[in-house]
Amino acid sequence: MSIPLEQHIIAILFSVTLLVVIIQLIRRHRLREEYALVWLMAGAAIFVLSVFGGLVRLLASLVDVSYPPTLVLVVGLLFALVILLSQSVTISGQANRIRDLAQTVALLERRLRQVEQGEQVSESLGDSASVE
Repeated sequence: MSIPLEQHIIAILFSVTLLVVIIQLIRRHRLREEYALVWLMAGAAIFVLSVFGGLVRLLASLVDVSYPPTLVLVVGLLFALVILLSQSVTISGQANRIRDLAQTVALLERRLRQVEQGEQVSESLGDSASVE
């Protein structure tokens, strides 16, 4: 079962476009370093699989998948699931840090108000003592 030439060309153009976008995001510092390598590897894998169509069939036969595009879909879904899990862990950690930071700021503001009120009281006591 051979892939039509038009689909093959579209797949290659898509993978090249994806790689260019990933490289531009890295170059402009829009993609963090810890994710850059993962996305470069994913883009390179998509490029290799789109250029060498027989590789998908070979991998599918190795894992006993009867319809090769199904393997690509499953691997893509697993990749997306891992990225979503990673992002959820990162967001949860940031939410905890933000909560702790907000509590610290609230305590510092309270302490500042107490110090300011203490200074006002001592100033008013100093003013009333100098009047007498």
